[in-house]
Amino acid sequence: METIKLIQPVPVVRDENGMFWHPELPPFDEGDEEKCKKWLAEQHLVVKMTSIEDAPDEISERYFDSHDPDCSYWDPDKPEGEGWFCLSIHDTDDGPVCWWARREVAP
Repeated sequence: METIKLIQPVPVVRDENGMFWHPELPPFDEGDEEKCKKWLAEQHLVVKMTSIEDAPDEISERYFDSHDPDCSYWDPDKPEGEGWFCLSIHDTDDGPVCWWARREVAP
């Protein structure tokens, strides 16, 4: 049986536009929803998403009014609880989002 290497937290180093992609996160494309869900299940991860749309007005308005891809000034809120780490900060059709992940707690 193949052993799955579990992804671990790494320092978040954002690019010039404020984006980040965990180096061990596969390069999922649009339409890879099932592939992504399978990978998350294999990793025993739960994911919560935060969006720049949910940021304080001065942050979200600055982003959407500027028409500039730079969101490096946005500091996404970490979900409540222990163990959350950043999987990605990436752009979507609705603006930048942050994927936070943590290991599932066994029942």
